[in-house]
Amino acid sequence: MSKFTKLLKSKVVKEGIKQAQKHALPVIKKELEKKKRQCEKIMEQSRYAHYVSTVLFQKRNRRMKVLNHHRDLELYGMGRSAAVFKLKNENRVIKIFYSPFEETAKEEKQNYEKLNGDDYYPVIYEAGKNYLVMDFIEGKTFFECLAEGIPLDPYYMEEVDRGLQYAEKAGLNPSDIHLHNLILTKKGNVHIIDVARFSQEKKCTQWNDLKWAYTRYYQHAYFPKKIPRWVMYTVSKLYRLYRYIYN
Repeated sequence: MSKFTKLLKSKVVKEGIKQAQKHALPVIKKELEKKKRQCEKIMEQSRYAHYVSTVLFQKRNRRMKVLNHHRDLELYGMGRSAAVFKLKNENRVIKIFYSPFEETAKEEKQNYEKLNGDDYYPVIYEAGKNYLVMDFIEGKTFFECLAEGIPLDPYYMEEVDRGLQYAEKAGLNPSDIHLHNLILTKKGNVHIIDVARFSQEKKCTQWNDLKWAYTRYYQHAYFPKKIPRWVMYTVSKLYRLYRYIYN
């Protein structure tokens, strides 16, 4: 038996190997888990990016139309700058911005990051050049509540105030607050979405105007709690015209 073989079989060396395994294995295991999570994240990002790549928009009569999308996506809603798709079997949505609005996507991502996942706002899980992956908040918008006759209690208005105050403390300027970006869940929680304009410098009085109308008209017993959609759309157009003329 060689001296090297004897050395390997010695108690000192065996104990040394044992101690090395004891301390090294947890570190190696931790690093492998870290690499695994990184790979899973890359694969997930690739999956969301793939979903986005399947969506095809076309402008028709000054309105955007969805011509195609992945079968795992369900069109949930469309706005002025983006379309929202619900992911099947996931409690998340992908907000995909139309081609002229990539900068809006960037601004909204930065604003959500400043809000840091506060309970009033959805959490952002991933962002690309023209899309955001975020929480799916199931509920009714304030617009839908009014259209369906679901009462909007004063508490809900106070909750919106608290959510906007949080945004102000985070260094943002809450703007463009309207009935479509305020959501009421079945549990009575209020959430605020679409925060791209929270970084604008111009003071926006839209929420204060809504609160004034709520106090001045909606809270009166004789005022109808169910309002036709066409009436709300008409009021919205007149309000925008008023602001355009006098602001």
